[in-house]
Amino acid sequence: MENDSNAELRQLIQQNTRLLQENNRLLRKIHRSGLIEFWVRICWYILLIGLPFALYFYLLEPYFTAMGTSYETFSAGMQEIPGWRQIMDFAESVRNEAESQ
Repeated sequence: MENDSNAELRQLIQQNTRLLQENNRLLRKIHRSGLIEFWVRICWYILLIGLPFALYFYLLEPYFTAMGTSYETFSAGMQEIPGWRQIMDFAESVRNEAESQ
């Protein structure tokens, strides 16, 4: 009787050890994929935010300079787009309200 229960306990302990090892392996995979996903997402946001600035400074600015225009001229041209002035006025009013509070 006692040998049977000892053998059963050993079998259960071995099964538990195997399950713990498998669980640990799966948790490491989940953790690794989470870290990779985090860094990919950070790089993606840096790309989304930085790409327009890089395009302007490395591609568009030399053309503006070559044509004799500057950012001020470009900005003045942007003001002529229908609805742009209203958007900028709204943003300015929101900014002023935030500063006054």
